[in-house]
Amino acid sequence: MRQYRRLERQHPIFSPVALISTLILGVGLAVGVYFTGGRAFSPGELSALNHGGEPVGSVMSHADLGDDCGQCHAPFAGIQAALCEDCHKNIEVERDGDGLHGRLPNVGQCGSCHLEHQGRTYDLKTAAVTDFDHNLTQFSLAHHDPASADFACTDCHVEEGSYTAQNSTCADCHRELDGGFMARHDEAYGANCLNCHDGLDTMSDFTMAQHAEQFALTGAHETTSCEGCHAGGEFAGTPQECVACHAEPARHQAMFGTDCASCHTTIAWEPARFEDVPFDHERTTSFSLTRHVTDFDGSEMACTHCHAGEVPISVADATCEACHGTAVPTFMSEHTALFGPSCQDCHDGLDSMADFDHANVWPLAGQHAVTDCTACHAEQVFQGTPDDCVACHAEPEIHFGIFGTNCANCHTAEAWLPAQLRQHPFPLDHGEQGMLECTVCHTSTSYTTYDCTTCHEHSLEQVQDEHDELNITQAELFDCATCHPTGTEDEAEDD
Repeated sequence: MRQYRRLERQHPIFSPVALISTLILGVGLAVGVYFTGGRAFSPGELSALNHGGEPVGSVMSHADLGDDCGQCHAPFAGIQAALCEDCHKNIEVERDGDGLHGRLPNVGQCGSCHLEHQGRTYDLKTAAVTDFDHNLTQFSLAHHDPASADFACTDCHVEEGSYTAQNSTCADCHRELDGGFMARHDEAYGANCLNCHDGLDTMSDFTMAQHAEQFALTGAHETTSCEGCHAGGEFAGTPQECVACHAEPARHQAMFGTDCASCHTTIAWEPARFEDVPFDHERTTSFSLTRHVTDFDGSEMACTHCHAGEVPISVADATCEACHGTAVPTFMSEHTALFGPSCQDCHDGLDSMADFDHANVWPLAGQHAVTDCTACHAEQVFQGTPDDCVACHAEPEIHFGIFGTNCANCHTAEAWLPAQLRQHPFPLDHGEQGMLECTVCHTSTSYTTYDCTTCHEHSLEQVQDEHDELNITQAELFDCATCHPTGTEDEAEDD
């Protein structure tokens, strides 16, 4: 029988044929991947949408990247945020700052929100907003719920492919609700709605108590419009010092400082309060500013024209003299020499004393009209000058202690002598006893009364009996000189 040499069967995997085939296949695959990128491993086409119309990086869309997977993927690591940011520079800025992507909890995982390989018409932003937490935008949807029938995302995000909210969108919608309010609102605060509103409220229920936590609105501030303090819609950082709104008045500039609340209240700017009482210059200082509104050169007078600014506030007499001495030097020199430098002893600001009528205080008649001022106003003291005669005219020794000190009963301003009773109608040698002393008949200190009974002793009954036939009253009975002007008994009978 013929014998055949038995051949050994080769291993199905590690045989030369298998190894060569595997090598050829691997080289072919490597060459294919090299020339076609990752097309062989791509799960689908890349998106070709670009809503902005401008290149991002060096391409218009992800589709332009073709099979260059390394633009987004790192070997064995998947999608890398750093690779995404090589093209999307704005995202890098947002992530490092206070932008939207900086507030996302998974900001380093771009692919978790922006899905790719869903086809050329797929919008990368669509998946990103499916489960998006809108509070991350710092604008709450508490009053703009897109789940309701009244709102949809596109009501505010009107630009396709963009989720930037335009202020004009807010204004257009709210203007339909209340056009008049929006017109006033825009004029007062501008059109940047998101500067003030965060969607949590409409500000319509903002209370005074809430405002008081920042700044109490009392007095006139209660009716002040918001834009009076918040110009241009700026609220954050609004200063609370009075001088920020109330410029220091020119009249007291650089004198009282800028702490307005030390004198003024929110009830009303005027009257100011000085030492805790309402300040009125005329009432408080007894000096009116009626004639001190403008200076001699026509410029407006300020407090510092007279007050140096010290506390307590005072004014030096030298200040008056220096100012008026510039305008009328000769008059002021003579005036100061005559009346002294204490200007406010005489002047209260209501007049310049040029039209002063002394008769309104004390009439200057007769000899008083030509008497020098200093004769009554000794040592240049004017206020409190007494107006009694005896203050200047000492009681004469001849009638000292008899007639009192009301000199005007007998004397006039025309001349001290003769006195009004110098021509005495009743004979002073009455009774042939020589010249009688005045006190014999005038027992009181007044010349207008007299008493005859000092010498003529008789009772009331006796006098009445003797004068019954004359039918005179009891009051007339003792007015003896009326019937006996010369003191003789017979003349009464003849009358």
